[in-house]
Amino acid sequence: MVTPTCSNVTCQAHIALATVEEMHQLQSWFKSAEQQHSWGGDNFDFPCSAARFLQQLNRPGTQSFSLRKSAEDPLLGFGQICDRFSCHHLARLVICPEHRGQGLAKMLIVNLIKQAFSQQQRDISLYVHRHNVIAIQCYQSLGFTIRKPPEPENARLYFMMLSAANAALLLQQR
Repeated sequence: MVTPTCSNVTCQAHIALATVEEMHQLQSWFKSAEQQHSWGGDNFDFPCSAARFLQQLNRPGTQSFSLRKSAEDPLLGFGQICDRFSCHHLARLVICPEHRGQGLAKMLIVNLIKQAFSQQQRDISLYVHRHNVIAIQCYQSLGFTIRKPPEPENARLYFMMLSAANAALLLQQR
């Protein structure tokens, strides 16, 4: 468990495999097609039924995790880990709109890296929309760097990586 500072108070949160109920909650966090596409990808239907949302969210080979302070507390964040580009690839990272700006995104990412490393130590990768300056700064503060993508470039996205060695250092520091 990681203990960061959250808005001048110490808080603890952990990740666990996301439940169907938690995945349903995510749908309410996106108020427009632009918000949902920025998070879930251009092929993520908006609006869509709850069943379709779950179908698009749960891709084969992808593990979904929720971030909570405790099982009784509200859902704070969500993220996925999959095997892509010979890396642990982080996807669909999001913090509940009411809880943003408290350092929870860093906590989510560190916990996801810890989870990924429990399986195997490998580089960590992710994509981020170029307009999402806050997310880019968050990832860079954790040591991620913008790299040439391993597949045809999408002009709207940056591909970012964190080496396994730097990820291990990050986990030691936290």
